[in-house]
Amino acid sequence: MALGKTRNAFKNSLLGRVKTAEFAITNACIAKCSFCEIWKQQPKVFVDREKALEAIDRLADHGTVHITITGGEPLLHPNVVDFVSRATKHRVHTAILNAAPQLLLRDNIIKRLEDAGNDMISISLDSGDPKTMAESRQIPDILENIAKAVELVGKTRVKTMASVLIWNDNYDKLEEVCIRAKNLGFDFLSLNYPTFSRSKVYPLGGEGISLSRENVIYGLETAIKLRKSGKYRIINTAASMKNIIRYLKDPATVTYHCLGGKHVLFVDWFFDVHPCMQLPNVMGNILTMKEGDFKMPACNDCNMSWYRDFSAMHQGLKSLPVWLQSLEGFRALR
Repeated sequence: MALGKTRNAFKNSLLGRVKTAEFAITNACIAKCSFCEIWKQQPKVFVDREKALEAIDRLADHGTVHITITGGEPLLHPNVVDFVSRATKHRVHTAILNAAPQLLLRDNIIKRLEDAGNDMISISLDSGDPKTMAESRQIPDILENIAKAVELVGKTRVKTMASVLIWNDNYDKLEEVCIRAKNLGFDFLSLNYPTFSRSKVYPLGGEGISLSRENVIYGLETAIKLRKSGKYRIINTAASMKNIIRYLKDPATVTYHCLGGKHVLFVDWFFDVHPCMQLPNVMGNILTMKEGDFKMPACNDCNMSWYRDFSAMHQGLKSLPVWLQSLEGFRALR
């Protein structure tokens, strides 16, 4: 199946219609992160199973080759395994974002996700310190549960990724977090760049990520050095991180603009499609959109990692350094 997903991605790339998408299936969440206010939202929304399956069908029809299933906390949705199975049917690569690792220890969920064809589970890891982790997510024993979850996933074909937000506590000690992730047994590590969101659906912000541009740049420059050292499997490419540094210093000097709305999408729990989770505008509803509706102009308004990093891969010959730096990670995912 992994080979089939690779071929599907290659085919859609050749056709120039390749897309990656985040699909938020609920706004319910156990974590109470200081930099995210989704957990405060009322009422709690869980996507309808049949409509969500149709949404995945439509995403695949439009050339989507990777879907990150997110929330809130996607493992709270009773049909999350069904959604992974549907994506696998279309040879679409899937990742599950997880902020509450205790959920991975219940209901044989890891094995069920493996059987459904899930490729990766990405677990939030903000710090190598147990107390800081518990306070930042408001989840007791979270680091202990992360260790248990990674060990369990390690017995399956599913890969694990530590999802590390650069914030006030770790921008100047990222190697400590990398060491902790490596010792816990994570296969990969990804960095999320601190940003604020104007979206009413997906508000992001807070004191924890109110870093100066200089401090964010310091963190990114450190991450580039850590990646080049070869000690840690950081999936963010140096080319993309350097692009974000250029954005923070002078937005006019970036090499790669964001292609959110064209090659990268955010689908919320109402099935509305956004160029990214940062922007408030809605492009349409995934259940009714046509291929020609995915025509957003290139954007340079923020430094949101997932969208900027994927966008850097779809810009012609300029993207060659990004692809070359990504090859090792792609080979490891097979």
